[in-house]
Amino acid sequence: MLHGDSAHLMSALSQYGYSLLQPEQMADPNELLANLAKSKDARLVEGFPVVLANALEKHQDKLDLGAAEKLLDDESSRARFRKLTALSLYLFDVFGLEKLRPKELADRLGRGNLLAELRNAVEHNQPLALHPGSLDLERVKKTFLRYYMRASEVQASETKAQLREEFQREFYFSQFFAPKQRDLVEKKLRGEPLTKTEREYFSRVVKKKLLALADPDLHRLAQKALQSP
Repeated sequence: MLHGDSAHLMSALSQYGYSLLQPEQMADPNELLANLAKSKDARLVEGFPVVLANALEKHQDKLDLGAAEKLLDDESSRARFRKLTALSLYLFDVFGLEKLRPKELADRLGRGNLLAELRNAVEHNQPLALHPGSLDLERVKKTFLRYYMRASEVQASETKAQLREEFQREFYFSQFFAPKQRDLVEKKLRGEPLTKTEREYFSRVVKKKLLALADPDLHRLAQKALQSP
């Protein structure tokens, strides 16, 4: 069971395209977008375009990007927010979703160097610098296709449950493994060969974490602790 900020974030994400938990009440999209923009977990930041698309489509009356930006404490975070917003709007155009870009948001798409940077990153799958960190644009596009485009086209409950399980697994993995460690686990699951350096790192670090997670005694202890008052 999730508690505190993690529970709040997961419940909020479920209302804006990441169906992880049943929403208790409608989250403020401005607060959610601001929290995503300052998140240090790239896997969550990759969902920014999905959340913004759902907010524009279903909760536009609650959305105020100017107010969301003001929730961030420093100029670095606000610049990160503006870049993520511009990236999202650029993706909407790429996928033919002009309906998601009202005229009042035109100035947030970016011009000049920013527009050229977005075009290069999106078209050539180049990392997009966010300061701090960067985004893998191939993953961002796949995330958008999976959680927005595909979800909006297919409404079957079975598909929704599968998407919920997939993202829930991604979130729980993020609690135990750094992004590069998760990539190694996924490579192993797909049966892809590891380089010598990757094999050594997997054996030295990642394998120990997997063994701990797979330990039945530890699992029982965790269940007991969660059930205790």
